[in-house]
Amino acid sequence: MAKEDKRALLLPDGRSVSEAVAGFDLFSEALDSKFRVGGVKFGADSLIGLVPVAGDVLTGVAGLYALGTAWRHRLPLSASIHILWNIGFDMTLGAVPVAGDVFDFFNRSNRKNFRVVEKHLVRRAEAHAKSLKAPAS
Repeated sequence: MAKEDKRALLLPDGRSVSEAVAGFDLFSEALDSKFRVGGVKFGADSLIGLVPVAGDVLTGVAGLYALGTAWRHRLPLSASIHILWNIGFDMTLGAVPVAGDVFDFFNRSNRKNFRVVEKHLVRRAEAHAKSLKAPAS
């Protein structure tokens, strides 16, 4: 099944996976891959991260949107841990002067976190679809 088809699957609340993550999709794209220069995608996270210390803290706090999304959808603890790891890794390496700024242009932690949330919601939607097809006993 294609990725687009999986995002069309319905969750138990009646919304498609695509509808459930639409806002987070736009947010993570804006932070990580909204712009392109010379074939390199980057977003607001890379630009804000250029401001020493405060930029990395601000982008780390913005990354918590992913955690809120995971909690709002009641995803498993493993998803929240994965998201926190991505945020912490991005903040830690991003804080290294100069090298961290280069790292921020290539590490797309917000898109990674989007894929974590999307993957768990697709699994939930697939389980829901399977439960609807199960014969009644």
